[in-house]
Amino acid sequence: MTTIFPEKCVTANHHSQIVFEEKRSKITFENPTAAQYLAIKVDGCVFNTQDGRKCDYLLQSVEHGDQYFVELKGSDTSSAVEQLNDTIDRILPSKSNASRMAFAVFSNRCPKNDSTRQAIEKRFYKKGVKLSFCSTGKTHKLNR
Repeated sequence: MTTIFPEKCVTANHHSQIVFEEKRSKITFENPTAAQYLAIKVDGCVFNTQDGRKCDYLLQSVEHGDQYFVELKGSDTSSAVEQLNDTIDRILPSKSNASRMAFAVFSNRCPKNDSTRQAIEKRFYKKGVKLSFCSTGKTHKLNR
C-alpha cells in the first residue's frame, strides 16, 4: 500500500460499511462492491495540534483516488467549514480526475439551507469538491 500519509494514520478497509464516529457524530459509507479504501486519521495523526485546523478523517479510494473528507462536529458550522477547507487546501492535488466530497456531520441538526450555506458550497465547488452538510447517522453510498 503506497500512500503519502504516515502508515500509522492509515487503515486499509474493504468492508461493506465504513464508519467514522466521534462523540455524538457519526457517518457511514456504504461500500457495496467491497472496493479497497484507505481510512486516514487526519486530526492528531497526519497533522498534529500545532498544524492548525484540519478535518477528522479522509476516506480515499485505492483504485480511483476518490476522496471523502469528513469533519464530525457538535453544531459549530463555521469551524467545520474552516477545518474541511484548510485540510483540502493542504492535501488536494492540483489536477486529478478523482471525485471529491466533503462532509460536515453535526450531532445536532444540519444547518439550514440558506444563502450563506449556498455560498460556502459554491466556494468548495470551485475547488472541485462537493460539500455536504448532514446530521449524525448519515449514510453515503460509494458509487465506484
